[in-house]
Amino acid sequence: MSEDPPLLELDTVSVTFENRPGLFEFGDEAEQVRAVDDVSLTIESNDVVSLVGESGCGKTTLGKTAIGLQRPTSGTVRFRGEDIWAIRDGSTETTQSWADVRASLQIIHQDPGSSLNPNRRLLSILSEPLRQVRPTLGASERRERIYSLLERVGMNPAPDFADRYPHQLSGGEQQRVALARALLMNPDVILADEAISALDVSLRVEMMDLMLELQSVFDTSFIFISHDLSNARYFTQHANGKIAVMYLGRIAEISSAEQLIHNPQHPYTSVLRWATPDLGADVSTPEAIPMRTIDVPDPVDPPSGCRFHTRCPEAREHCTAVEPDPLPAGGADVRCFRVRDGSPYWNSPPLDEEESSSS
Repeated sequence: MSEDPPLLELDTVSVTFENRPGLFEFGDEAEQVRAVDDVSLTIESNDVVSLVGESGCGKTTLGKTAIGLQRPTSGTVRFRGEDIWAIRDGSTETTQSWADVRASLQIIHQDPGSSLNPNRRLLSILSEPLRQVRPTLGASERRERIYSLLERVGMNPAPDFADRYPHQLSGGEQQRVALARALLMNPDVILADEAISALDVSLRVEMMDLMLELQSVFDTSFIFISHDLSNARYFTQHANGKIAVMYLGRIAEISSAEQLIHNPQHPYTSVLRWATPDLGADVSTPEAIPMRTIDVPDPVDPPSGCRFHTRCPEAREHCTAVEPDPLPAGGADVRCFRVRDGSPYWNSPPLDEEESSSS
């Protein structure tokens, strides 16, 4: 008997946007920005995959592509073995409906206040998705389910909170409502897009613990997006998941939290570790920043070869001309020549500063 397909699988996915000239800029040709470039990723049932990296590296675009909010320019996104955009377009026979897929793939936004209708009470806000997905539920059944979810996320007494407007809640309470709204759909995957970054530091661990607790109750997988490696470490480590480090639209390294923190393989991962001082006293980092320059290359015109070579202290001539192989969908791996035995990298001369800046 064949094994079941992965819950969610991205196969060589790319997303390209057009960057058109502004009103006072010359030229009429749109520039192509590859926000996500040739990424493969697998998410299993009850899994956690954290995406980390600098702002603009493609984390959010990749996350939204994974849950069907962004159509890929190329490549395939499969949910339970079926192409979700073929389901959306009705171009293939399928066992799933688009409504089922959308209910199964949910999102928690970074700013929950902007995603909650300020003119409606919480009971009305949370009732609407239930009406669409579970139209046979009566009003009393919807209300009881909403009260139950509000209690699950720590909002007691639930009837009191359900009667409030979003502006009557704190930021942490708004985020709990966003989590409850996602869980109302009994989703298979939740994209938490910087879901704790707007919270006070004292509330972040509390919110992450709540999501992890409810993950085990609802058997839900999380795609956890963060620019903070310490938050990604905490969330991923407690769920026995993986961290994927993104750089200029690509995954540079993916592995367990402890492997990534204690034995990073990609030079960019070492940079992120250096830039996160609160990872723990057991992690020793160099005093000087471990890269050539802090300047991020233009995503419209990324560097040739390895995209990190212009900033990489380990770069050699081979890195300027040849791209490292894309990473496979599952398991720990690194997109870097230095981890490959017998790579031409090792016989290539080191890249000096002048060559690096002109590449």
